[in-house]
Amino acid sequence: MSYIKDKYQRFRQWQQQPFDYQDGHEHHRCCNCGNNSDNNYCPRCGQKAIYGPITWHSVGTGILDVWGVGTRSLPYSLWQLIWRPGYLIRDYISGKRQASFPPVKMLVIVAIALALLNNLFGMNYSDNLSGVAATDYESLIDGVYEWMGDHLAWAALIGFSFFIVPVWFLFRQAPRLPRHTLPQGFYIQVFIGVQFLMFMLLLILLFFSTLNKSNNGSEATAIMVVIILPIMLMCDYKQLFGYGWWGTIWRVLVSLLLMLFVGKVVNSIGGIIYYLYEQQWAASAKYLAKGVDRLVLMWVILEIVNIINTKSWRNGIWGKPFMRLLLAIAVLLITTLVCNRLGVDNSIDSIIGSMGAIYMND
Repeated sequence: MSYIKDKYQRFRQWQQQPFDYQDGHEHHRCCNCGNNSDNNYCPRCGQKAIYGPITWHSVGTGILDVWGVGTRSLPYSLWQLIWRPGYLIRDYISGKRQASFPPVKMLVIVAIALALLNNLFGMNYSDNLSGVAATDYESLIDGVYEWMGDHLAWAALIGFSFFIVPVWFLFRQAPRLPRHTLPQGFYIQVFIGVQFLMFMLLLILLFFSTLNKSNNGSEATAIMVVIILPIMLMCDYKQLFGYGWWGTIWRVLVSLLLMLFVGKVVNSIGGIIYYLYEQQWAASAKYLAKGVDRLVLMWVILEIVNIINTKSWRNGIWGKPFMRLLLAIAVLLITTLVCNRLGVDNSIDSIIGSMGAIYMND
C-alpha cells in the first residue's frame, strides 16, 4: 500500500513540475564556436554541450524538424495533454512556452491525423445533419455542419471558441489563475480542442476500427460529447484553475450550458443577417426575438454565477446583486412572452430540446 502511495505522490509531483532545468554538465569547450561554458547549451551560439555522433535517431529527428516536431516534442506535449492537461495549459499561458509544442500548430497536425484516419476507415458524420431543412437558412446551416465535418481543425477551433467568454466569467475568481484574460482563454480552448480531437482519434482507432468495424462517425461524436467531454473539462479546469471538485463540476456544467447558448445566439445573428439580406422582415424579426431571448437567459445565469462567485451575502450585500438578478428575470419573462407571441421557441424550450437531442440522441 505504501508503494502505491509513493508512486502516486511521485506522479502528482511530476504533474505539477515535470521539467528539470538544472545544468548537469561539467566545464566544456563548445565544438562550434570554441566558447567555454558549464551550461547544457552554449550561451554564445546555442550549440548543445553533448552533441553525440550522427545516428539513425539523428536522421529521424532531422526529418521531423521539417514539421517542427523535433523541437518541443509534439508527442511529449500530447502525452502531457493526457496526464497533466491543466498544468500544461497553465504553464504555457503563464510564460513557459518552450516546454510545449505550439498549440495552434498542434491542433492542425492532430486534425490532419484525424482526417486521414477518417478517410482510411471511411468514417462519415451524416447523422449529425438534420436532413431536409424547412427553410433556406436552415439548409445553409446544414452546409456549415457538413463543412465542419470536413475541416476538423477549424470545427474544433470554432466550437471551443464558444467556451472562451463563459469560462472567463465562471473562473475569473480562480485560486490558481485569477483574472485570466480573453486572449489567454483562446489558447486554453485551443489546447482543449487538441485534447478533444486526440481522444476522438483514439476512440475511433480503438472502438470503431478494431471492435465494432463501424464507419458511423456520429457514434464516436456522441460518446465524445456526452461522456468524455464533460469528464475531460472537469479534469482540465480543476488542474488549471485550482477549484475543488464540486466547485469545478458545477462551473463546467454551467459553461456547457452557456456554450450552447452562445452557439444559439450566433445562429440567431446569422438568421437576422440572412433574412435582412433576403428582405424577409418577419423571419428576421423572429430570429431577432430568439437571439435576444437567449441573451437574456444568459444574463440571468451570469447574475446567479456572479452572486455565487463573489459571495456577496457573506458581507451583508444583498441589494444590488439581487436587484440585477430580479431585473434580468423580469426581462426574461417579457422576451419569453414575445417569442410565444411570434410563434418561435423561447430559450427555455430551446435548451430543453437541445439537451434532449444531445443526451438522448433524439
